[in-house]
Amino acid sequence: MKLSLQTFLELTPPKRRLVVGFVSLVILFGVVLLAGISASAGRIRELPTVQEPSPSIEALQASIQAEGLEAVLTSTSTTEIKNLIAPSQIASLEIKNIKGLASALVEKTLRSGKSPERQIASVLPPASAILAMLARDRDVDDYREHAAEDGAAGSYYQNVVELVPRMKPLRARFEGLFEGFAQALAAAGRRRDPVDAAQDAANYKSGVTLPRQSSRPRESEYDYSHTFALDIFLQNVETSPISGLEKGPLLFSLTESIILATSSDWRGGEELSDYHSGGITPKAGNGVILYAPRQRRYYLYFHLHDIMVKPGALIPAGYPLGHGGNTGVNARKPGHGEHLHLEIYEASQARFLRNNEIADIVF
Repeated sequence: MKLSLQTFLELTPPKRRLVVGFVSLVILFGVVLLAGISASAGRIRELPTVQEPSPSIEALQASIQAEGLEAVLTSTSTTEIKNLIAPSQIASLEIKNIKGLASALVEKTLRSGKSPERQIASVLPPASAILAMLARDRDVDDYREHAAEDGAAGSYYQNVVELVPRMKPLRARFEGLFEGFAQALAAAGRRRDPVDAAQDAANYKSGVTLPRQSSRPRESEYDYSHTFALDIFLQNVETSPISGLEKGPLLFSLTESIILATSSDWRGGEELSDYHSGGITPKAGNGVILYAPRQRRYYLYFHLHDIMVKPGALIPAGYPLGHGGNTGVNARKPGHGEHLHLEIYEASQARFLRNNEIADIVF
């Protein structure tokens, strides 16, 4: 059926309004559909394909080898630095030069009047690549098992499996990059103030929450949940009667760290088959991954309700990260919410800490 302008004008005002309303709904549906397709396409942020360096990057690499980093940096642009420390090229650099390039990127960005945190965020690996970098053999087995799942969850875990052989050998180099960024941000006075993010941060003492907002699990129950993680029970948790989503107390950083990855867009349910998109992983839900260069430790916070930080920022101990929640397949199951899932990876020993070791750090 076609509706000409003349026919439309001949309609009574009520009928015109009906036609306009119908057309508006059709347009709105189209916009929502396109947005959904776009979000689905961007569900997994993949690393660039490994490729041969361009002639200009090859020349820069050769100059660094021959003349030293300091001699090359004065004439190197921020774009060239970002290309040099990209995952596809970073393996060819010495760790000391990676730290120097990280520092140079921050300094050059500051001189241009731009945000160094945004520049840092643009070159940090995605959460999936960081998890691949830290993966133990048992983790890879779990990822392979989940990769057999149909749908978005299976695609996510298959991506992580494929990243493992590429990312694990690069861990030390990326840690040099993270350390270089953190040192340069600290030297530039870019460490964030917790109270600017939330007034309640002024009451922070220690641990992952304010006093009396969380409790230490019984030691006899540690291994009942996880051996290499700790579930910290939260107080004052509110649950939406409509969505079932929980919002708990503010969660805080345990030590000075650089924020590597965050996600606050998890969409899913109680099973992997219910997962749609977003999150640090389908099972972890919304979360934050931090790296503390002085300790050489990664801190992984899972199941959050919301996120208050962005990748690339340097934060002190006691900085608010977001509120506790029950996002992620594991926490959405009945009776499995009201907790923070915390993992700590000890880079100097290439292992995840056991639950009792984590408890000693938190409490």
